[in-house]
Amino acid sequence: MAVVAVGLVCAYLKSRRGCRTGDTRKIFHFVVFSGAGALGGTVGIEGVNLLGGVVAIYVLAVVGLGEGNVLYEGIAREADRPRRSLHVLIPFASTAAGGIGSSLLFGWFSIVGYVVCGWGDAIAEPIGIRFGRHRYRVPGFGGVVSHRSLEGSAAVFVAAFLASSVVLVLSPAAESVLQLLLVSGCVATAATLTEAVTPHGLDNLTVQLVSAATAWALA
Repeated sequence: MAVVAVGLVCAYLKSRRGCRTGDTRKIFHFVVFSGAGALGGTVGIEGVNLLGGVVAIYVLAVVGLGEGNVLYEGIAREADRPRRSLHVLIPFASTAAGGIGSSLLFGWFSIVGYVVCGWGDAIAEPIGIRFGRHRYRVPGFGGVVSHRSLEGSAAVFVAAFLASSVVLVLSPAAESVLQLLLVSGCVATAATLTEAVTPHGLDNLTVQLVSAATAWALA
């Protein structure tokens, strides 16, 4: 029910308040990834898997409803035409692959990947849309041209640093504030560079894996 509630909020903000899809989509993204981090840190991987299953059902149902439906319009970018549905499904599949891969490979530190990806990617697009002046092109799928900005990448770094710090405070491996800050800085740098070069739609996979791997290797 919580996933549907977030989807309804996004639909309301888009259809009644005139919010950009880039913003409403990232609200959904932020809540899902933060929820995965919270469940991973409390319930464990079983809770994350349950959340993933619920989100999968929701995303497939919304894509099935198609253009014009308020739930669909809340998460499918107009800029991704003519492949709007594809660019809902690919990021979801990337998210699932990144979550499963990081949990299998890096255990507890997969939570770093969830939260860094959730917070970093969620803030990058809104910042880039509003303040992005120095833009660069990244590869895409289905004939969709995608651009990112240096301003958005800077936002990724800040959000990733904060996210990593919040998670690592709870880490059993955390030994000192200095270590936490150094590791978080490395995680944020790795996540930012990875997001900057990853093809459009695949960063939910790569940022999760790279962030979790960096924290696992250094913490």
